Amino acid sequence: MFGFATAVVASIPFGAPVVFAIAATTLVLDSRLTAAAVLLVTGLVVVFLADHFVRPALIGMSSRLPFLWILLGIFGGLESFGLVGLFIGPAVLAVVLAMWREAAALTDSIPESAS
Repeated sequence: MFGFATAVVASIPFGAPVVFAIAATTLVLDSRLTAAAVLLVTGLVVVFLADHFVRPALIGMSSRLPFLWILLGIFGGLESFGLVGLFIGPAVLAVVLAMWREAAALTDSIPESAS
């Protein structure tokens, strides 16, 4: 039941850790302290790795953005647009980077005046 709840709520920021905390609290109330600690630590480590390394890497491969830009886009998008910002933030940064590269290419191709 908690696994299904985690899968459903994982798309919401900070949703999965709430489910881990509820499951760990249930285990603590059942006097299974070691299991609760292992569940909470393992869940938080997996969510941390997925949010900070796996998701940016997957988004970065498709958009050819540097890792730091992806991370900033995800955090900025979440802050500005909420859950939809996970996708809008890196997309906006990809457009800005493409415009930057295009402007740099145009500037390099302009011949210097013969003065």
